Amino acid sequence: MPIFHSFARWMAVRLHREGKAQQSIRWYERWGVKRMSWDERVDYAGYLHENGNTGRAVDVLTELLRQHRYPNAYERRAHIYNELGQEEAAIADLNAAIELDPEPYLFWYTRAISHNNRGELEEAARDFKEALKRREDAKSSTYYELGNVYMKMERFEEAESCYQNAAADPSKAIPHYYYRQAQALEQLERMEEALIVLEKAIRLHEEWRILKDRGAGKIKERTRYSLAAIATFIQGAEEEYGFQFHESKLCETMGNLSKALEAIDRALLTYPNAADLELRKGYLLRQMNRYEEAAEMLNRIIATNPSWLPPYMELVAVYRAQGKSEETVHVLLEAKSRYPDHPVVRFWLADAYREADQPDKARQESEELTRLEPDDPLNWKQRAEILIDAERYREADEAYTRALQLEETADFYMRRSFSRFMEDRYEEAMMDIQAAVNLDESLLKDGKTAYALGELYMGMQNWQLADAEYSRALALEPDNPQIYDRRSRCRMAAERLTDALEDCNRGLQLTGMNPRLIWLRGLIHYRLEELEGALLDLTTYTEIVPDDSQGYYNLGLVYKQLDRCDDAVTAFTKVLEINPFDAQAYLERASLWYHHFFDRIRATDDLAQWLLYAEGASGQGDRFELLNDVRGFDDEMRERAKEQFLRVYGSSRYLS
Repeated sequence: MPIFHSFARWMAVRLHREGKAQQSIRWYERWGVKRMSWDERVDYAGYLHENGNTGRAVDVLTELLRQHRYPNAYERRAHIYNELGQEEAAIADLNAAIELDPEPYLFWYTRAISHNNRGELEEAARDFKEALKRREDAKSSTYYELGNVYMKMERFEEAESCYQNAAADPSKAIPHYYYRQAQALEQLERMEEALIVLEKAIRLHEEWRILKDRGAGKIKERTRYSLAAIATFIQGAEEEYGFQFHESKLCETMGNLSKALEAIDRALLTYPNAADLELRKGYLLRQMNRYEEAAEMLNRIIATNPSWLPPYMELVAVYRAQGKSEETVHVLLEAKSRYPDHPVVRFWLADAYREADQPDKARQESEELTRLEPDDPLNWKQRAEILIDAERYREADEAYTRALQLEETADFYMRRSFSRFMEDRYEEAMMDIQAAVNLDESLLKDGKTAYALGELYMGMQNWQLADAEYSRALALEPDNPQIYDRRSRCRMAAERLTDALEDCNRGLQLTGMNPRLIWLRGLIHYRLEELEGALLDLTTYTEIVPDDSQGYYNLGLVYKQLDRCDDAVTAFTKVLEINPFDAQAYLERASLWYHHFFDRIRATDDLAQWLLYAEGASGQGDRFELLNDVRGFDDEMRERAKEQFLRVYGSSRYLS
């Protein structure tokens, strides 16, 4: 039978060369493993593995290694083990192969792959370097793999150098060499170079993509990668849409949104109706403030892919950027109908209700979210913020406490401090700030922390410490007018009126016509008996904020001090037009009617109105006691005011 065996061998080799794998393997079986040389057995095992008969391939190699410790057999079995994810066994085989023969490139290269798969990056880099010393015609792919290892190690300069070496000979380069070099350059913030290199990858891929095999033959010709690896390269390029998706992101990073959009438009010509590309286009249109086009694109994606969540969320971002609360809520409700338990949808919906001024629905959505996902601290933080909007500070405190139980952060402590401050729980609020600082000492150098401490000391009426903290905040944020406002109020409370006035002036130098500071400065001028200055500021304030009754009230006091009684009456009348329930405005106007215009009828009417709205009066006896305490009116006026009050307002309908 020697002639038949020789013929079987000839047929097996010939059919394999012709790419007829299954027929080749059948002739190998007729030839018989025992009649094959060691190298022929190794090749046969490789063919078995490539055609799905991995178990048989391992058996052939294992049987050979029982008979003889042959290095190539170890390497081939290690290669199979690698692809099976059995890297430890692969490394053991490769150690044996290298011990027997340390010269072959493939032994070092394959062991480097094994170490890389196991995350043993230093060892992988070492073995790839050894492989580079041993074979000139495989240096490009080896440099490429070494570059990949360095990228994982975040040694980007060495990675970029490797990729550059891999693509040094354009005739041996493949698109991925340029693509990965561009990524390394991007990490090094060499964006212009990255874009130039990435364009090489794009052009080469475009040239190969139109070929019948989409470039598989070109990659095989230029590298020693397996067919499976080549297929992975081609698939990866397609998933990146010929690297144009990455080009778009790179252009965006460089601040060139127009070029980023052009890259996506070009990609869509090659990959029409690709949802990822259309979504990216919608995002870029939003970034360019082309909201109508973005919304049209995203609605089209949703119509085509109604169960795909990302376009819903991007459309929400478009509407939020335009302040379209109703549309935002509508889209999120549609998303929620498809993803009822998706926490991000619920979270955004609660925010959207909040922005749409629907606090009850926001609170309900947030409560449901914390029930569905109670272990996410951000859900509790959101719930606390919604409760703070509703001035439900005790419940907000509880929500922040839940967040802190899940994740102890300085931010959560600072936020809980505010909720406690709003309940006048100053010592507990102070302890929260201290806990925040213990977690993040940089807060001591943050003006917001000093400001918060200033607010706490203000609440505790410790003017000295409050002043010190506001001053520290100003040292950190010298251009913040709000801090000048608060320190001015602190100094006014401490009767340091001149210093308070100086703070107002500094704040106004920063902001110009700041209504709060103008109002405050007018009040300080009044307290300093600088009436002309007070008149100027308060007149200006009422022009800027014509709907604030307090501004007219203070203006009325100034006019009264200047004996401009007509103007004072006009000011107090304006107060009552804006707020008919302002008891003090009635009292001040009654005093003017009585003392300066000698109009007892109008004075009586205003005193009766004052009685109706006076604070601290819960019944007629309390009201009349308050009237007896009012100075500047004779007993007859008091009696007339009582009678007027009882005649007009004496029924329980007004007093209930």
